[in-house]
Amino acid sequence: MTARRRLSGPQRRAQILDVTRRIVVEQGYHAVSIERVAEECGVTRTVIYQQFESLPGLLVALVDREIEHAFAGFREAAARPVHPDEDPFTSALAGILDAVDAAPATWRMFMLPAEGGPPELHQRLARARAVTRSHLHRITGHAADPELSIRVLHAVADELVRLRLTDPDHHSTERLLAQARRVARATLGTATAQP
Repeated sequence: MTARRRLSGPQRRAQILDVTRRIVVEQGYHAVSIERVAEECGVTRTVIYQQFESLPGLLVALVDREIEHAFAGFREAAARPVHPDEDPFTSALAGILDAVDAAPATWRMFMLPAEGGPPELHQRLARARAVTRSHLHRITGHAADPELSIRVLHAVADELVRLRLTDPDHHSTERLLAQARRVARATLGTATAQP
């Protein structure tokens, strides 16, 4: 029998959160219990309670960790330099799609949220929408109707990300970005590079 490797506190916390994320993404928040997470991690319930105090504490810690990962990907995408032949909407979306491909489980939690999440999930989602709209506000200044342009581009970006998450074989990044360029051209009146 092989001895189990002892994990440090931060390693154990990450393991517990990874297992919890998998359960949430595959089966929803209702499928998460302290007993199940402990069993799948090969630890006692006490270890879970030591790290998170309660089931709600575990779920909030998961939401906070994953939203921070998603925000990091968003910030990196928004900070990308825009190629002279590209529009800023499509350029940022390209970076976001890269982040989605790098961490699909993280993005699934927020773009395809399971029912039964903690109230903090909805608070974090509202904050994420506000950050996204703020970024879109910066790139819609010359649009005929900036307010509607922000709403249209936000809805388009959300849908394109969801398509990438749900059917990546059918919705390649190139295909999604080509559509983003067409929408940006129509919405912003920008002259963008042809796909």
